[in-house]
Amino acid sequence: MRALQQRGQQFVGEVPRTFTGRIEPPRVTDCPWRGGTGPSRKVPRLVAGSPPARDVQYLLEHAPALRDQPWVWYHVKDGEKGPIVWEAKHTRITVKDERGLPGMGLHLVVARNVLNAEEVKFFVSNASPETPVDVLLVVGFSQWQVERCFEDQKQEVGLDQWEGRTWRSLKRHLILSAISYLFLARVRQGLRGKNPELTVCQVHLAVSALIRSWSLSRRAGR
Repeated sequence: MRALQQRGQQFVGEVPRTFTGRIEPPRVTDCPWRGGTGPSRKVPRLVAGSPPARDVQYLLEHAPALRDQPWVWYHVKDGEKGPIVWEAKHTRITVKDERGLPGMGLHLVVARNVLNAEEVKFFVSNASPETPVDVLLVVGFSQWQVERCFEDQKQEVGLDQWEGRTWRSLKRHLILSAISYLFLARVRQGLRGKNPELTVCQVHLAVSALIRSWSLSRRAGR
């Protein structure tokens, strides 16, 4: 997450229930004085007595900001059997940086399946504070689209068909696969206005047929 933040990349990601943070950011001091004997404490540091970071499951069950907040229903996507609805709670949390000090401020969204209360998901995001919860949920539940992209790349442009021994050749293969898939995705996007059900596979078949036809016509013209 820190790497994405440093790149200026916004994200929404599912995290385990053991992910830790604080709803109330702790105070930080620059005072080196310790009192008594012994070396001075490192600064900056958290003020003595600061409450520890808690896992998100604990925050859901015990932190008033989440515990006392009512669940709100959200339509997250459409499934094969109709709309899929989850209920959610939302708050802001602060996670610690590599020094243990207050770091990124994140959205924390807790989502629960309305048909199965035992199914609970936790999402965090570095999107702007005013980003609506429904937007965060739609992005958070779009993981299948990313997985489908990788599956399409394997099936249509041979992402997993590399054979070689050097990093340079692997890098070239990955770059060519990504560019090829981007081309197919852009063509699909441009044609979906009149063909909303068009798939990358269909675009690949059409492009391949067009290339073969063009190649044969060139040979015939020689």
